[in-house]
Amino acid sequence: MTNGAGSRRAVAVGVTVLLLVISGCSRSSDRGVREYVDEAISGLSEGYYADSDAWDEAVEEALPGLYASDSIPDTYEALRRLTKVAGGKHSFFSTPADVAVWDQPFPPGGVPMPTVTYDGMVATVTVPGFSSDDQSEIDQYLGAAVAVFESERARTACGWVIDLSANGGGNLWEMLVAVSPLLDDGVVEAFRDRDGSTSNVVVNGNTVTWDDQEWGSLPGEPTKFASRPIAIVQSGVTASAAESVIVAFAGQEGVEAFGSKTGGFTTVNNGFELPDGAVVTLSFALMGNREGNFYQSPIAPDHDTKGAGVGALTSAKDWMADQCSDL
Repeated sequence: MTNGAGSRRAVAVGVTVLLLVISGCSRSSDRGVREYVDEAISGLSEGYYADSDAWDEAVEEALPGLYASDSIPDTYEALRRLTKVAGGKHSFFSTPADVAVWDQPFPPGGVPMPTVTYDGMVATVTVPGFSSDDQSEIDQYLGAAVAVFESERARTACGWVIDLSANGGGNLWEMLVAVSPLLDDGVVEAFRDRDGSTSNVVVNGNTVTWDDQEWGSLPGEPTKFASRPIAIVQSGVTASAAESVIVAFAGQEGVEAFGSKTGGFTTVNNGFELPDGAVVTLSFALMGNREGNFYQSPIAPDHDTKGAGVGALTSAKDWMADQCSDL
């Protein structure tokens, strides 16, 4: 997904990926094919859908050919297919060459950052996709979010439009932290593993935690605006980590979503690195809202604007203007 379907650093999945280096060994392309395959299968077996007959059958069918491969690169295509079986469409296998491409830093001035515009008393914050594990880039992204919410004009806005329509995903945690001033405190989201166990995403002020682990905070103390009406703008491009933002707002009072169905990458990804530097990004849980509803398909908006004659953003702003007039 992008949390990345084709993102610059897709392994950040929409989550800043936790690299689980299975054996802890150093990178080497001369290790035996069989041992390499066994490591890959062991890691893939942790995928959300890897406790199914379809997974068992796929492995049984693929193993003879994998073991007979002349070299490690010859296993990539079969492992790519098994990754989809184990983790679903949000999971993917990246070769060392793929990793080298998406591991490049953004060019100077190229870090995508949240921005805000105002139409009278209505604030529109555009939250772009963002994938990076570089701390300086993360600081820039979150610093831009602070600038959105700390101004005097932000404090006087009667309502907020969150535009996710062009956000294809990336770092789940940074996006949730970026919009934390607009989220209620408390449990905002849950993740459900394949065994049915759940863990909660919790907002406390401008800090986001998962399963009691702190995952990030906005610098300083930006004002909380969770009591203001909020309109979310989404599209078929909206995916992965951006869908997690939508899920986090689901069930919050005064929130409505506009646009069309999202991309449907509503799983949470983890990852592991193989000895030659290939990386598997693997879904391990479903996203669920604060009310305990979990998603395995595109998220429909409250107001489907496809064919309404006006764009989703215009519809959201019109709705917000009505909310503000009633305040």
